[in-house]
Amino acid sequence: MKPVVKILILLSVGLHPTLPCADCITECMNRKGCFSGGMGSQTCGYQNSHGFEMCGIECRGKTTTAYGAIAFSLKEKISGWSYDQPNQAAAERTAMQYCAKSGGSKCAVQASFHNICGAIATDGSSVFWGTASTKSGAEQRALSECGGPAKKCEVQSSVCSSPGAGAGSSLPSTPPKPKAVAWGAIAYSASDMGAGWSQGKDDRASAEKAAMALCAQRGKACVLQTAFNKQCGALAADGNFTGWAVSTDQRQALVKAMDDCKKAGGTRCVPHIAFCSF
Repeated sequence: MKPVVKILILLSVGLHPTLPCADCITECMNRKGCFSGGMGSQTCGYQNSHGFEMCGIECRGKTTTAYGAIAFSLKEKISGWSYDQPNQAAAERTAMQYCAKSGGSKCAVQASFHNICGAIATDGSSVFWGTASTKSGAEQRALSECGGPAKKCEVQSSVCSSPGAGAGSSLPSTPPKPKAVAWGAIAYSASDMGAGWSQGKDDRASAEKAAMALCAQRGKACVLQTAFNKQCGALAADGNFTGWAVSTDQRQALVKAMDDCKKAGGTRCVPHIAFCSF
């Protein structure tokens, strides 16, 4: 579905003060400096403000809300997202905040959803979105709306807000059948925190090539970190210390990547990438 572009005035992030989860995430983000830090900060991560993802892990179990949104700047192909927010306005405002802080110059909310997963895809000229009860289903729907491989469509971002529940979507609750093969890869340039990734590729070579090509647009010393088929991958870093992991669960992959970064010698490891390729 191609959304109507919404222009929002960026405000400071305002999470609902009466919700324990909101207080937890607000405190965590302030502690990491993600509400005041600039683009490319070590604390918040280079792409899509993955400091928020880590705070979500820290505050897991306290979440009582289920609004999410994805903002995207087509010019730089930079995303920002939110999940488990108290209302749609807060979800969209937070997604816009992170998109802008990650370097997006023309961020616009492309998808907002409640109690479900959302994803966006682009063919390079337009942005399309989809929702489903699973992240892979949302990605498949977004790709389908975009036109698929024939239009060289690629998923740019996906996130779940209270994943697994089908409420709040006008789409069928059963997502399209996932691909039998879905390779993904992660590339990273430690010197300037440039990152590249790929999803849903037909073979490993294609996934690695796409990840390196995207990374080369953002970093000067890109190195392929990992490739995986029908799994989730994550990368965390602290300067030249990096850690990556693969798992069937995105959050588990992220936690393992953080541990791997610390084992490599990092003392202030932060997540940079976490996604699934199904």
